[in-house]
Amino acid sequence: MTRFPFPGKLLILALVLTTALLSGCSRMPLAAVSPDSAPLFTDDLDLDSLKKAVQTNLDYLRRQPPEKAISLGNQTFPLNRLTRSLELFQDILAANPSPAELDRLVRQHYDIFQATGSRGFNPGRRMLVTGYFQPVFAGSLSRKAPFLYPLYSVPDDLVRSRGPEGKGQSFKRLANGRTIQYWNRREIERDNRAAGHELVWLKDPFDAFVLHVQGSGLIRLRDGTVRGVHYAAKNGHPYRSIGKHMVETGRIPLETASLETIQDYIAAHPEERDEILHHNPSFIFFDWTDTHGAIGNLGEELTAGRSIAVDQSCFPAGGLAFLQTRKPTRVENRGVAWKPLHRFVVVQDTGSAIRGPGRVDLFWGAGSEAGFEAGQMKEKGTLYFLVIKEASLAGLAQN
Repeated sequence: MTRFPFPGKLLILALVLTTALLSGCSRMPLAAVSPDSAPLFTDDLDLDSLKKAVQTNLDYLRRQPPEKAISLGNQTFPLNRLTRSLELFQDILAANPSPAELDRLVRQHYDIFQATGSRGFNPGRRMLVTGYFQPVFAGSLSRKAPFLYPLYSVPDDLVRSRGPEGKGQSFKRLANGRTIQYWNRREIERDNRAAGHELVWLKDPFDAFVLHVQGSGLIRLRDGTVRGVHYAAKNGHPYRSIGKHMVETGRIPLETASLETIQDYIAAHPEERDEILHHNPSFIFFDWTDTHGAIGNLGEELTAGRSIAVDQSCFPAGGLAFLQTRKPTRVENRGVAWKPLHRFVVVQDTGSAIRGPGRVDLFWGAGSEAGFEAGQMKEKGTLYFLVIKEASLAGLAQN
């Protein structure tokens, strides 16, 4: 997979919730907190995955221009401060500290900044924590029943350019010597506007839609081989939530809205499928990848349970953070049990539905179980960023 500027993985809850009230980065997305006000820094996941995720972020940060600066709260730091924060944390993990020792070392060596959460009255600085995953679907390289629904590679008439003020990318098409808006989802699918660029064929149009939402996935071909697909481009239309649309039109209740309930409704009402899916005009084009792993917008492979997507205009790309929320566990009869989640995480991704300081999206991994867990996540949580203290930075420089 290659790096891509559009959502590394669009969250499952983006199918369900509007982001209008959560969009926009406040002037103070982070606030410094004292060690006495910080949570207990204990981790509920294996430390090997954390070591891998930290190394991944170091690989990214070491490729960045050394003069680059980052902002945390009302302070600006050189990029090296973030790199050294991860290098020290890597050294701490290498010693395999006890939970109590890890907590002590974090408080001793790091300044702690808490994400302030969404705008408005939010004294607890709560975040909305959602989840995303890498789906696995059966597919075929040729159109043969039941594989009738394509994923497309980038069409020849798609024109890329720099976005407004040089930010991101803009996607248009050429017509009569000028660039105009590209075809929307309905036009592409109904009128075969991308015909000739079929990459792979799937069994169900909802499978294709889920891949559009997630941005990448795995395809199990008819000969048993597995290949990865990833985001290559988009049609430039804004993302619109079909889950929100289904709630507003009375098809599903908000309380039970999830990937599963959306899929179940469409399966039970196939005559409504196209109207529902075409409510979202955004459309994604794909390419094959050389790895089975999901790739975030930093161009690095994501780590299940450790990688998070946030608005990187609010929070630093490559940053080290600590997340508190709760996690779902499947029980009999499709029920869900909930347990506390508290772990170190790293910023490795973003998404078009991840806007503002009140959103964080946790990557759950690949497959149906990860999909179930990700689809359940619409929880309150808190997020803290860790930056090495000046005294500890000076100590490292002397060693």
